[in-house]
Amino acid sequence: MKTKTLSAMTEKGLDKKINEFLYENTYAEIIDIKFSVGSVFAVLILYKD
Repeated sequence: MKTKTLSAMTEKGLDKKINEFLYENTYAEIIDIKFSVGSVFAVLILYKD
C-alpha cells in the first residue's frame, strides 16, 4: 500500500492536483481518500499500484 498527500490553497486547486494524480496513475487501485479542511485543503490517498 502507498500513500499520496496533496494540498492546495483552494478547493479548485486541490481538484486539479487530484485529477493530475489520477491521470498519471491510471492503473492504481484507490483504497481510500481522506479529506481535510483547515488553513489549506488537503487530501490523503491510499492506493495500491
